[in-house]
Amino acid sequence: MVTLHAQTTPRATGRQKRINQWNHWATEVIPSLLPLFRAHLRETSNMRLPVVVEDASGERQGCFEKITLRTCKCSTAPCQLMAMGLFSCAPLAPSLAVDLRVLQFVRTLFVRQTPNATAWCEALEVFLAERGHTLKSKDSLRRHFNNAYHWYCILVMQNDDHVSEIINAARLVKSSVRDQQPLAYLRTRSPLCFGASDWQKSRTEQQMVDCIVCIDACFTQKQSKNPARTEGYDPPNPSQSFFLPPDFIMKMEAHVEQCRSRGKEHDDILEEGMRVPVSVLDGCGESFKAADEKREKASTQFFTDTGLMALLCHHDHVLWLANMTTAEEKQYYALVLIQQLIDHIPDTMRVGLLYNIGCQLEHSLCKWKFFNHQLLSRFQFAISVFHAYGHQWPCQVVYHPRCKCLWSALKPLIAPLRVSGFHQGVFVLDMQVRHLNAKSLSAFSIWLSRRWAHCQAKKQAAIAGLRSCNIEEGHLRNQWVSQVEHQMKPSPKQSKTKVKEEIGSILELEKLVNACQATIQQLEIQLISNRVDDYPSFQLEMADARAQHGKLSESLRRHRSALGVEEKPNLKKLRQNQYLQVRMNALAVKTRIRDRLRHRKAYRQTIGDSREPTLIRLVSTYNTLCGILSALIRQCKAVHGAVAPHPIPRDKLYELDVDDDIWQDVGLVDGDGDAVGCPPPWLADEDVRVGIRYLLERDRCQEEEDRVARERCHLQEWLNAEWDAIVLAQSNYLEGDDHDMVYKLDLRKEELRQLGMTWKAQIQSIHAAWPMSTSWGPDIDIAAEVQDGLGEQLVDEDEDWESDNEDREDDELLDALEEFGLLDEYRVSNLTDNDEQEGLWNSMMAGEDVLEGGVEDMYLLSSSPLRPGMW
Repeated sequence: MVTLHAQTTPRATGRQKRINQWNHWATEVIPSLLPLFRAHLRETSNMRLPVVVEDASGERQGCFEKITLRTCKCSTAPCQLMAMGLFSCAPLAPSLAVDLRVLQFVRTLFVRQTPNATAWCEALEVFLAERGHTLKSKDSLRRHFNNAYHWYCILVMQNDDHVSEIINAARLVKSSVRDQQPLAYLRTRSPLCFGASDWQKSRTEQQMVDCIVCIDACFTQKQSKNPARTEGYDPPNPSQSFFLPPDFIMKMEAHVEQCRSRGKEHDDILEEGMRVPVSVLDGCGESFKAADEKREKASTQFFTDTGLMALLCHHDHVLWLANMTTAEEKQYYALVLIQQLIDHIPDTMRVGLLYNIGCQLEHSLCKWKFFNHQLLSRFQFAISVFHAYGHQWPCQVVYHPRCKCLWSALKPLIAPLRVSGFHQGVFVLDMQVRHLNAKSLSAFSIWLSRRWAHCQAKKQAAIAGLRSCNIEEGHLRNQWVSQVEHQMKPSPKQSKTKVKEEIGSILELEKLVNACQATIQQLEIQLISNRVDDYPSFQLEMADARAQHGKLSESLRRHRSALGVEEKPNLKKLRQNQYLQVRMNALAVKTRIRDRLRHRKAYRQTIGDSREPTLIRLVSTYNTLCGILSALIRQCKAVHGAVAPHPIPRDKLYELDVDDDIWQDVGLVDGDGDAVGCPPPWLADEDVRVGIRYLLERDRCQEEEDRVARERCHLQEWLNAEWDAIVLAQSNYLEGDDHDMVYKLDLRKEELRQLGMTWKAQIQSIHAAWPMSTSWGPDIDIAAEVQDGLGEQLVDEDEDWESDNEDREDDELLDALEEFGLLDEYRVSNLTDNDEQEGLWNSMMAGEDVLEGGVEDMYLLSSSPLRPGMW
C-alpha cells in the first residue's frame, strides 16, 4: 500500500470533477496503461516475481511507502506507478496506489463471493490500526481503494478482450470454411454449441436442431429507484457487456405493439403453425405467471430495473442478457434475445428453444407474425424440464423437455446490486458472468462424460424394456401417432346450434353414402354386362369406391349414434329439439371434465389447486344439464327410449376409479355407448402403454447420444482452431518485436494446454460423430502427466456446475423466512446454536453504514446475509 505526494495543481471539485475523472480514465488513462500492463505481466512472469524499481524517491514506514512523483504529459502518474507494479486511485493526482497483486487477489475473491469492498477495507483499516498505522480520515481507504479496484478490473477486461479479438482475427485467416458459420462471438461464448469448424458436417434430416438455447427470467435481480441519490453519477463503463442495448429492446417493443394492433382472436381451433389447440394453450397460460403479461411481478414504484432475462446455451453459458424495466414479463424481452441470436447464426441453422412457456411464445409468433414464416420454421420450441409438469398434458406431449444454474450463481449479488446504480450493476454482473463462463469451460469434458454414461445406461434399459414388451416397434410407433393425434384435438364446447349443425352433417353424409352406393351399383352393372375394357384398373376403381363407402357409412353411424336417433324421417323435425341440444352440450361438458381430470393426474397435482375452481364450475354446469335432461324426459319431450345421465358427485371428484360413471356416457350416447367405440390400445392396453414409453425413451437417448458425440467433436475442433490461431497470431507479433503481446499469447496457450489435458482424459470413452484426428492442438501426453501425479488435477468435482446444488436446505429456509420478514428473528434465535449463523449476522450488521455513506463509489456494498443457493 503506497501513499503519494504528487506535484500538480488542484482541480475543481463536485459532480463535474467526478465526470471529468471518469472520462479521463476511460479515454486516456486505461488505453495508455494497456501496453504497460502487458509489459508488467511479462517482466514479472504473470505477477510471480517482484518488481525492481531503479528510480524511486520515497521513504518506507512499516507497510506504507511514501513516493514523490514528478509528472508531465508524456509521463503521467498512473504510467509511472504501473511500471512499479502499482495502480493509481486517480487519473492525475493520486494520493494512494495499490499493489497489482493485491487488486488481482481481491478481483479473484469478489467473483467467488458477494463483492463487499466496504467490509474488506474496514477489516484492513482495523488490522493496520492495531499495528499503529492509522489513516487521516474515515473511509478514505475505502473510497480510494474502490476507485483503484474498479479501473483495474476494466483494465484487465479490456486487455483480455483485445487478446481475444486478435485470436479471432487470426482464426478467420486460418479457417478454410468462412461462409455460413456462427459469428466469433458465439464461438467464444459456447465452444460446445458453436465451436465446430463446420457445423453442417454431420447434419442429417433426423437431427431436429443444430443447437439448443434456453430463455429464462428472474425477478430477484432488481435495482432500487435512485438509491442514495445516485442519479447522474453512474456513467457507462468502457467494457464489453453481455447486456443488450436499451434501444434494441425499445425497437422490439414497438414492433410487437405494431403487429398486435392488426390481429384478432379465434375460437378453440388448431391455429396455423400450431400443434395444440387454443384451449390447451389457454390452460397453460392460466398455470404460469410468466404467460400473463399483465401480471405484476415487481413494483415499478420502488424499482427502476425489475429483473433480468437471459439467453443461454443448454450448457448454461450466458449468450446475452436483457434488463427488464416493466412489472410484467413482457414477450418482447424474449423476442429481442431471439432476434439477437438470429443475427449471429447462419440462415439455415436450426435452433431448439427451451422456455418455461415455450408453447405460449410459439403461439404468439404464429398468431401475430412477429417474424416471417421462413425464420420461424427454423425454431423448435420446448419446455424447460423444471416447468414441464405445470402444463396441460397435450402440451407436454408436443413440447416435452429435451437450466437454472445461472440464477443460483448470481444469487449473492441480489442484495448489493439492489442499492447500486444501473451501470454499476451491469458491470458487476458482467464480471460475474465472465467468471462463470471461464469456470465452467474446464468442466465441459466432465459434463460430456457424465451425459454419455447416463445416456448409455438409460438406452440399454429402454432397449431391454422394449424386448420384454414383445410388441413390434412399428405398431408401438403407430399407436403413439394415434395418441398424439387424438389428444391434440380441440375439446368440444357447448353451442346453441350444435344439434342443427350435427343434423346437417348427418344429412350431408347420407347424400354422400347414397352417391357412393350408386357408383358401386353402376360399376357392378358394367361388370355384369361385360363392358370392362381394362380389368386391373376396374378392380382398383371398385376397391376405392367400396373403401370410400365403408368410411362414409362408419362416419354416418357414429354421427347418428352420438345424436341418439336412427330414423331418417325424424332428422329434419328434430332440428329445434331442446332435448338433443341439451344432451349434446352435456356430452361436450363431460368430455372437458374428463380431459381436465386426465391432465390433473398427468402432472401429479403439481398445480392442482389453481385448476380446481374451473373444474368444479364444469361439474356444476354438467349436473345442471343432467337435471334439465331428467326434467325433459319426465315431460315426454325427449326422443323415444331416452335415459337420464348420471350426475357427478362433487365431493368424490378426485377419488374416481376406473369403473366410475364419469368414464361412461350413459344417457348421452345411443344404446351401449357405441359412439365412443372400443378404447384404442394406447389407452386400454397396458403393454402398449409401457412399450410406447420405452420406445420414446430409447429415441430420446439416441438423440442425446448423437448430440453428445457431435459436441465431443466440437470441443476438439475448437481447441485445435484456437491453438492454431494463437500460433499464427504469435508469429505475426514476433515479426513486429512485440514481446509483451507474445507473452500474453503464451499465457493463453498454457491455458489451452491445461484444458486439453483435462478434456482429452475425460472424453476418451465418447465416440466421435465423424472421423477425428488424434491432434488436440498442443502435444499432450496424458499418460506421462498421470504418472507424475498431475492427472489427479484433471477431475475437479468443484468445477462441475451440476453438483453445486447440494446441502441447500438451510438456504431455502432462509429464503422463505426472508419472504415473510422473519429472517432477522430466525437469525437471532439461532445465534447460540450455530457459529456460522453468528458470522452471517455479524456480516449483515457490518453493512449498516452502507446507506449512510451513499454509493458514490463503485463497491459500497453491504455484506450479503445469504450464502449462494438455489433461486
